[in-house]
Parts: sequence; structure tokens; C-alpha cells
Amino acid sequence: MKPGKRFEQKFRASVDADSFAMRIADKVFQAQGKIYSEESEADFLVSSGAGIFLIECKATLLNNLPFRQVKDHQMNSLLEFDTSNEHAHGLLAVEFYNAKSYRAPKIMYLLDVNDWIAYTASSNRKSMPRSAFEQLGIECPYQGSIYALDFGRWSGETKADTSAEHRA
Repeated sequence: MKPGKRFEQKFRASVDADSFAMRIADKVFQAQGKIYSEESEADFLVSSGAGIFLIECKATLLNNLPFRQVKDHQMNSLLEFDTSNEHAHGLLAVEFYNAKSYRAPKIMYLLDVNDWIAYTASSNRKSMPRSAFEQLGIECPYQGSIYALDFGRWSGETKADTSAEHRA
């Protein structure tokens, strides 16, 4: 299984029982006797006490996430959702995994789409380094076989030990 699909499964399993996560399937259609597929706007719609989140999952074995990995239509969908109302948030969920063994320690960050856009617009780089995710995002540690997701920043109840503001 590809690391991205594996991460999506792990992300869904990480959503707690008090929340709801719906996987947004890729669009599949048939035309002229052939089957085509088109990528969806994002991977998940999550409803929790902190709000409603449209989430695009990305997995990388690098110490950065190349800008090209987040497609324009994904970024636009996240931004459109984020600006629809005060309880709606567009997020990237980014997993940094070990190329030698997927079972090795890994780390995941939730990053607001606005932080992604601001970083890509102001950077001379072609990727966002892990250190920028540490600074701008919310770290969600791996615990056992799931991530400890923290949507608190968007509800005003961010856990102090995972908040980028508290680490700065």
C-alpha cells in the first residue's frame, strides 16, 4: 500500500469517538466506454467540538513537503471551505515518515491552509521544511497505532504542550 493511502487510514482511525470523519472519495466516471478518475477536493471532512474541518492528507519521507504535492485545486478547496464561516477550517495533515521502515517513529502536523499559503507565497524555496511545520503547525504525536489529533487551536482550546505559540 502506498504511504499516502496508509496515512489516510491511520488518520481516520485517529479521529476520536466524539467526532465524525467522512472520507471523501475520488470521483470516478465512465465516458466512451472507459473509466476515468478525478481527484477530490480533499481527503476528509471532520466534525468535532472544535469545528468542521476539510482536511487534505499528505505523507512524505523527506524532511520537507514539496509545494507541488499540494495541488492547486486542493489548496483552493481548503481555502474556500476555510472562508465559508467561522466554524469551518481548511487544514493540511502532513505525516513525516521513515523511508527505511514505516513502523519506525513518525510525526504528524496539522497546518492551517492560510499558513501554507502565506509560507509558499513568502518563501524562495520549493518546499516547506519540517522546521516550519514545527513552528506554524500543531504537532500530533504518534501514540501506539494512532495520532493524538489536536483541533484545539481552532476552538481556542489548544493544548499548551503542542501549540506552536507556546513553543516559540
